[in-house]
Amino acid sequence: MLIVYVLAYLVFVGFFVIERFARRGKDTKNMGRTTHDKGSTTVISVVMGAAIIILPLTPLLNWLGVGMIHLLWLNIAGLVLGAAGLIIRYVALTTLGRFFSRTLREAEDHTLVTSGIYHYIRHPGYLSDLLIFIGVALAMSNLITLLVVSLSFVAAYAYRIHVEEQMLIEIFGDRYRRYQKTSKRLIPFIL
Repeated sequence: MLIVYVLAYLVFVGFFVIERFARRGKDTKNMGRTTHDKGSTTVISVVMGAAIIILPLTPLLNWLGVGMIHLLWLNIAGLVLGAAGLIIRYVALTTLGRFFSRTLREAEDHTLVTSGIYHYIRHPGYLSDLLIFIGVALAMSNLITLLVVSLSFVAAYAYRIHVEEQMLIEIFGDRYRRYQKTSKRLIPFIL
């Protein structure tokens, strides 16, 4: 189990490494809220903060026998999901470049990016967060952690996507509506 924890922590840390080194541009790290944001950044920040606390403490819950799940294939599935999330995050971040921001804002000369991964998925950055954090929770083999992380992340990102799509329709109008018809929110060809 120790090797699974180490690998899960590496995926977890990988998220922060990508955040630190792949973001380019002055506004990509800015946490200032705008009217477009509608509290969604605060919701995401709270959910992330809770995950940053609970995920490292999960081995303690397991050691205490609280909520532990004994299924190796779940550990492996979680690690695979988390690793896939890291790859998607890096690709999304580098494709969107300076428009990949932490808050919802209209940038100077805002451009609608529909190429690369964005040709298939409108929100690959959010998909990556879901895969990384739910994957790590799954790999940690704890039902409580998995439920807390999964439910909170799905709810937070459902709200964020709703708010962001409203903003993008305001900015790009029919052009964004056409893009919505040719791409999926999170999962290519499905959702």
